[in-house]
Amino acid sequence: MKRLFSFFRNDLFFSISLLLAIIAVTLGRFSIQDINIKVIATLGGLMLIISGLDSTGILSYFGQVLVKKSLTLRQLIRYIVLLSFFSSMFLTNDVAILTLLPIYLRMTKVIANRQSVLLGSVYIIIAANLGSIFFPFGNPQNLFLYSYYDIPLLEFFYSTGLLAVLSLVLLH
Repeated sequence: MKRLFSFFRNDLFFSISLLLAIIAVTLGRFSIQDINIKVIATLGGLMLIISGLDSTGILSYFGQVLVKKSLTLRQLIRYIVLLSFFSSMFLTNDVAILTLLPIYLRMTKVIANRQSVLLGSVYIIIAANLGSIFFPFGNPQNLFLYSYYDIPLLEFFYSTGLLAVLSLVLLH
């Protein structure tokens, strides 16, 4: 019991999130049908795959390659942000974030300036969300719009292409 209290006291963000979730479920309208088990299972499976890849050392290898190619922290952040932007077009934004953020955080553990590391994390997340706008399968919202409104593929690219290019320019 003492370890449990220690855990909640040490992880304040989790504790506040749990408290707010309990309040929301208690005061709001909640139905068991609101929980999408398929999505939760898919994300759980994805996290298990990422953890498995991490335990094999593959993710660390890719992180070391990025570090060797980077001369400065700024260049490392630029490389991983661009990787996040382009990989999210094909892997979806969630997968890009869940894959690249742990690699980045592991690579930057030894860096004393944690504010720069935090800023890099924010850029990775922003880049993944901006890069995913280009293809219909980049994020669920695009897939819904593409299929529900039956948008021709070239028209979809025309609509999202300029936004994706502008986003890339602003990120770079």
